[in-house]
Amino acid sequence: MRIVWWKRLIWDIVIAFFLPLFLIAALVPARRRDLLLWGVEPGIGNKYWSAAMKEVGYNSMTLMSDHYGINARDDFDRYYADFVPLPLPKSARWALGSCLSFIFTLRRGKVVHTSFWGFSLGLSSWWRLERFFFRLAGLKVVIIGFGGDIYLYSTLADPSLRYGLLASYPHLALDEQLTAAKVHYWARNADCLLTGYMIDGIGRWDVTTNSVYIVDTSTWSAKTDYSTHDGLTGPVKILHAPNHRGFKGTEFIIDAVEQLRAEGLLVELVLVEKVPNHRIRELMQEVDILADQCIMTGYALNSMEGMASGLPVLANHEESFYTRVFRRYGFLNECPILSTSPENIVANIRTLVMNPELRKTLGLAGRQFAEKYHSFTSHQYLFGAIYTKIVDGKDVDLMNLFHPLKSSYNRQTPRVNHPLVNSKLPSDWSDARGNAVERGGPVL
Repeated sequence: MRIVWWKRLIWDIVIAFFLPLFLIAALVPARRRDLLLWGVEPGIGNKYWSAAMKEVGYNSMTLMSDHYGINARDDFDRYYADFVPLPLPKSARWALGSCLSFIFTLRRGKVVHTSFWGFSLGLSSWWRLERFFFRLAGLKVVIIGFGGDIYLYSTLADPSLRYGLLASYPHLALDEQLTAAKVHYWARNADCLLTGYMIDGIGRWDVTTNSVYIVDTSTWSAKTDYSTHDGLTGPVKILHAPNHRGFKGTEFIIDAVEQLRAEGLLVELVLVEKVPNHRIRELMQEVDILADQCIMTGYALNSMEGMASGLPVLANHEESFYTRVFRRYGFLNECPILSTSPENIVANIRTLVMNPELRKTLGLAGRQFAEKYHSFTSHQYLFGAIYTKIVDGKDVDLMNLFHPLKSSYNRQTPRVNHPLVNSKLPSDWSDARGNAVERGGPVL
């Protein structure tokens, strides 16, 4: 998020006047400091995390700077502007609201969950003071990286990931010095730090989990009707819903579908962009495959929504630099996402199109995986363990919270079984017609 320089200057001046009030709010004993607060970057995950913790008895609230067009305003509890119910220009309400929301946080907050961008002061020139005031008030801070707040382009091990980021978010490369300063600041000062796959350029994480994102598995329901079409007997539909095409590798997905159509297969690409989240949920019940991303190694919320909907999912798990640690010390080996890159995307889509039983097998496993590791239950376990350590001061091995050999949580439900090995179909796998599969695609 970038702010026009003159608006930032006005905001900085407003904050300067509020500094004594921040100090008073932090130091004067409060009657109630019991809230879990989530914000202020308006990712929909904040809504789900907060709802999950409310479900098990915590007082929890989402507090956002604004909201994205793909989400509804009522997805979140409060906004900066809500603290200023006056007929002022939006930028003025936003600036004043950020200060008043910070006072509210210092008076009511118990644990603040935010990104490396920080919370109410995070995008101002006063951002380094946030941890100081939080500490004075006795608040704990959980930092959850989401992408733009943590990526240091010059440190990325995978140049293709750098390309995808430059193609879709070039302005973040210009802010790398500031991003690095915030990453190092919160790596030193956060009470708990969660990074997922985004491990380049950062020396610390506290929970070894490839993704901390969450999906409401009661809202994203599993398919009940799986198509038996195989591209010859009828069409197979593939959904792709990019937020930014360069980062997702959209051109490779479009080209792969065109190649398969040229081969004579009946394949339909459902390409949707900038549509409300509820429409994506509807479409997932109508299609057969989700092609999420083929550039970045890993998966995020769209893949989780696809798995929760019972779809087979294509996403990139090619680079062992990013994946091996989560196979050894996390739950990635249970993930049924078929690893897909620009080099094997044609073969992988062909395999899924021609094998409806494989689509169903991976789809059912995906639903089980989403319920086990990306549901409200799993995140109640995750954040409950975090609070036990950082709030209650008890000895909790957060680093091995999802270790396949050490985690009681991993073992309390059945392992998610599927035919993939290291996210790929093994060379001896054969389809329903008896065709051997090599490197992810059938030999036709």
